[in-house]
Amino acid sequence: MNSLVSHLRGLPAVTKITTALYAAFSLTALGLRLRGDGTQASDAIGVAAEDPARFLILRPGFVVSYPWTIVTSAFVEPNPVFFLLGLITLALVGGFLERQWGARGYALFVAVVTVVPALTATAAAIAAYAVTSRPAFLYATQVCGMAALVSGFAVGLKQLIPDYSVKVLRGAVTFRVNDLPGLYTLVVPIVYSLLGNLGGVLLVNIGFVEAFIFLRFYKRNSSSPIRGDRSDAFAFTTFFPELVHPLVRRLSDAVYAVAVKCRLVASDQGYQQAVSLESGGSFVHVVSPESPGNGGLESPPGESDADRRRALASKALEMRLGSEPAVAAAASPPQPETAESK
Repeated sequence: MNSLVSHLRGLPAVTKITTALYAAFSLTALGLRLRGDGTQASDAIGVAAEDPARFLILRPGFVVSYPWTIVTSAFVEPNPVFFLLGLITLALVGGFLERQWGARGYALFVAVVTVVPALTATAAAIAAYAVTSRPAFLYATQVCGMAALVSGFAVGLKQLIPDYSVKVLRGAVTFRVNDLPGLYTLVVPIVYSLLGNLGGVLLVNIGFVEAFIFLRFYKRNSSSPIRGDRSDAFAFTTFFPELVHPLVRRLSDAVYAVAVKCRLVASDQGYQQAVSLESGGSFVHVVSPESPGNGGLESPPGESDADRRRALASKALEMRLGSEPAVAAAASPPQPETAESK
């Protein structure tokens, strides 16, 4: 217990703030609902309008009335079990990512992967209402919780430590971190669907896509002005089974070409020029005919910048697991019991 308290005290600044906000907003929403008299309405609009937590939880139909819920909703989890899991994930995984990316980089990542999915999910619910004219899409849909950010965490871990093996249930189940985003986006939406939580389903999938886009094309690396990670190990196809790689590659290449034409992302040539200037011209631009939309970049002999970042992240995780076995054991139910490099 003392080791766990010591670990919590040693969390980086942004992780402490986000964890405290998540706990405060979630418990406030829970307390408001417990103290409420109960709704007398029978329709979706009436139920939403009488919800005591409507000032914190984003509902697409009330986004104009309570615009601040676009920000606060990510830190409100009405489900007690998901709340506890999210709290542990924020403290452990968030702390690890902040140490790798720095406070500013991690804070920007959290802002992007909470606000942008909330806006996108709200737009999707409004579009569904426009097509079906069902008020439930606007007022029964609660866009809240850590689902989008946890998707982003899974993508971030895949980028940094893809080859780590994770063992859960005392080794009964083993998988690589590289497979974590696929497992999360497959299993969790099913759970949310069984619970009738459309907002959670939207956030899981939108958070995954938008976290990948941010890390692939926009995130500034702390060690250089180069944005994103165009390495083949972090290509979009690597998130899917090999059987569907050709289909995913065609779709991603088409979207990438449109994004480049609209100047939303840098082209492979522009990215390569920036890398060459940063590295003194030591990179050679090679476009692979099989993966033109995956970055079209081949590194020189030796480690690329992305490979070095992955090696440093793996070493940092190894050292942390080795120095804090008690904390790792205390957090084993919702988190991997052990992790060791392959």
